[in-house]
Amino acid sequence: MSSDSPRPLAGVALISATLLMTELALTRIFSVVMYYHFAFLAISIALFGISASGVFAYVARGWLARAATPSLLAIESLLYAVATIVALFFLVRLRVGLSYSPHNLVLMLTIYGLAAAPFFAGGLVVTTAISRFAHRINVVYAADLIGAACGCLALIPLLNRLGAPGVVFAAAVLAAIAAALFADPPSRARTSAVGAAIVLVPLAGHLSGAASFDVVDTKGHSGDRVLFSKWNSFSRIGVYERTHGDWSLSSAYTGPLPDTRYMDIDSAASTPILHLNPDLSNVQYLR
Repeated sequence: MSSDSPRPLAGVALISATLLMTELALTRIFSVVMYYHFAFLAISIALFGISASGVFAYVARGWLARAATPSLLAIESLLYAVATIVALFFLVRLRVGLSYSPHNLVLMLTIYGLAAAPFFAGGLVVTTAISRFAHRINVVYAADLIGAACGCLALIPLLNRLGAPGVVFAAAVLAAIAAALFADPPSRARTSAVGAAIVLVPLAGHLSGAASFDVVDTKGHSGDRVLFSKWNSFSRIGVYERTHGDWSLSSAYTGPLPDTRYMDIDSAASTPILHLNPDLSNVQYLR
């Protein structure tokens, strides 16, 4: 396989796009399952994972040199897809508190390690492509930058359509497609079949309810029934079967508490939703 072929260049662009998509989608997931300031942790994790992949590629260069370029890039892309799906499955379930404790420390290290795995695997693909196609580094680097730009442009509509977990899962799908692009013709069908299995099996589990990849039990809402939830490009809105209490009522008010439901953004900033009768008879306290 030559770097003059559009297939490996398209593969590099796809991997680069998915790395940016995953990084930014994780900022949204971390804000919901943990706290909003943990969103910045995703940037640190991405830098760590990609940098670690470059160090690994250098240290293991002798061992990696034994594999043919198409096979190596295809295998690394498939591993990237697996790492992304596994990380997503656990990251939407792990909760960590703000107080220091051995338990929270272990959870934080686990979250960091899981989230870094996709960036390590994806970074290894880009590193391998750059090292194997060094004689056309300008073209490979151009594909890398174009892919990253396209990933950022696609992120906003994908977040609105799929939500943050859906974007991460979509990144795994694109990584499997990149594996097929990297594979040489004799093994392309086999690589495609393996990639399809990697994404279709967990997708079937998600659609059947056996193994959800979405955020359900968010911080502060353990056991609450979710009446409505919707992701957008910058947050997750949730409405829960739970009253909001006396928030916003004057201290001079002594009447019965209004019937409300609890709504929040990123499972943190909350506001009540009032139950209004058509004749407004139950909200006269607002006078």
